[in-house]
Amino acid sequence: MEIDLNKALRKTIRSGKVLIGSNTCLDVVKNNNDLTVVLAANCPAHIRSQIHDSGVPVIEYPGMSVDLGTACGKPFTIATMAIIDPGDSNIMKVFDPEEEAKEDELRSEEVPDELEG
Repeated sequence: MEIDLNKALRKTIRSGKVLIGSNTCLDVVKNNNDLTVVLAANCPAHIRSQIHDSGVPVIEYPGMSVDLGTACGKPFTIATMAIIDPGDSNIMKVFDPEEEAKEDELRSEEVPDELEG
């Protein structure tokens, strides 16, 4: 089961903590490895390489910065966005969708004790 990235981003912005902007993301990546960065498809190459070189997890957003801004409910373009706290969203499942499918399968196979014969 694949997550809807746009919905997950909106929920992350509503319930979590994010930082928007290339310079802000570069600063926070240098000082904190406990975050995830979202990069738009047209993120400048020098910023993209610096973020990838930092070793933090990266979500490659398939759309342009205009699309990422719209997906996040913002009236401006977003080339980079750092997710400090995902909040109530399931956006981190982007990294391991097979694990989510396994968890769903296990939940459907579980039988409550009172139903067992």
